[in-house]
Amino acid sequence: MSAPNTTEAQQAPSIFVVGARGVPDVEGGAEKNAEMLFPLVAASGYRVTLVGLADNIKSDSFKGVALLKAPRSQIMKTDKVLYYIAALFMAARRKPDIVHFQGLGSAIFLWVYKLMGAKTVVRYGSADYLVGKWGMIGKLGFLLSEFQLRFADAVIAVTPALAERLQRRGIARNVHVIANAVDVLPADGMGAPVDAYVLSVGRVTAQKNVANLMRGFALLAKRTPNAPRLLVAGGLDETDYVASLEPLKTERITLAGRYARSAMAPLYRGAAVYINASLHEGSSNAVLEAISAGCPILLSDIPENRDFGLPDRCYFNPNAPEAIADAIGAALQNPQAYVADAKAFLTWSQVAERTLAIYRSVAPSPPLAAAALATSH
Repeated sequence: MSAPNTTEAQQAPSIFVVGARGVPDVEGGAEKNAEMLFPLVAASGYRVTLVGLADNIKSDSFKGVALLKAPRSQIMKTDKVLYYIAALFMAARRKPDIVHFQGLGSAIFLWVYKLMGAKTVVRYGSADYLVGKWGMIGKLGFLLSEFQLRFADAVIAVTPALAERLQRRGIARNVHVIANAVDVLPADGMGAPVDAYVLSVGRVTAQKNVANLMRGFALLAKRTPNAPRLLVAGGLDETDYVASLEPLKTERITLAGRYARSAMAPLYRGAAVYINASLHEGSSNAVLEAISAGCPILLSDIPENRDFGLPDRCYFNPNAPEAIADAIGAALQNPQAYVADAKAFLTWSQVAERTLAIYRSVAPSPPLAAAALATSH
């Protein structure tokens, strides 16, 4: 894909992205997806603008994607309420052809964008209202967003399980399934720890089930001579939950905090086993990164993780610490049996092509813009 010239760019359809906190190198699934996908969309000839939180936006553009800053607030356990409102006013000024919502919560004002005349595409990355941290108002907000998905021009569910969840709610006509993709991991970055370790990546939250992971690992360590360490790499910003984990910490368990995404490759490559113990997920980017690195993979037995299609031995009951201990022990004994074939998963170019096909279906380009887009491939 080559960049269009200035005249072509002026003719090309415009896409306004809401729901990613920022790019590049911002923690989160919606953010990783945005970082990988939208530069490819821009390279195909579309004019892409992404609005993120001000403290996560460090420049005016990123790989052909224009970046805008919105203010951060902290209301009802989320930093995005004021952000969503500011994004509305930014979109009203720009009148984009397509508004692409990067997560369920960001579609709370979908009806307003429809009244503006924009086509709407929603990435359904997880059923956020199932996450325990949200109060009644927060859950009602997510449910209102989900109800509006039936009025979107297209919905991108990142796993078949999430598409089935929408179908049970009467939302099927406009739903497409496009998973996240494996990566070509960089060769550089910080070095991995010297000692053997089991790796888990993601924010330290109840949704990620870190407490049971720690309990299961402690059981394994008690019965296994020279057991590896457990290294949990992810944000520690949910301070109440992190504090509740203190009694479970041992000298062989490290909550390492957030690593920059650009520094993660050596950490994956050095892991004896990668484990995802989540109670709720989408199409986990961290799992796909671990698969890209050739890690032995263990996953909680939930529908979204089952959609990766790994052998039964790779799955465990996330509510049973004993099952977690058994799974880690088995993978350490025969790691090669737990390695997944990265070629079985999508690439980001394939994700972009499938997303572009959706854009073309919901907002066909006028002749001049269509010609410009065709020459940009």
